[in-house]
Amino acid sequence: MNTNYILIKKVLIGLVVLLAGYVLYLLILSFVSRPSEINIDFNSIQGSAQFSSSIDVNQIESTPSSNFDYKVVGFRAGPSRASVIVQKNNQTFVVQQGALLENKYKLATVNSEYATFEYNGNLFQISTNLIVDN
Repeated sequence: MNTNYILIKKVLIGLVVLLAGYVLYLLILSFVSRPSEINIDFNSIQGSAQFSSSIDVNQIESTPSSNFDYKVVGFRAGPSRASVIVQKNNQTFVVQQGALLENKYKLATVNSEYATFEYNGNLFQISTNLIVDN
């Protein structure tokens, strides 16, 4: 068996040259078919937008809740923080100032005389006087 190494070498070199030529063709094609440049011209902003600060709010007409029959069990009124403990239907709630009572009534203020709750613009005051007069 007589192997012709020169022929095998020429065939392999020919395949490498063909492959290199194909890669060079793809490289030239990628340069030629590049996307065209898009000129984007951003104009400077001439004026500032003016927004109206007035917001129209449609208020819901609601009658004062007749079921606001909470009873104060205890309270803590301090200069910076205050809380109140109220009871309704054998349920006890501890509410801090600014928090909601039953996700509805916001505790606005607490002092030694009254606890004030707010709901839909209506104010509800309950007495914090825990001494029962007979």
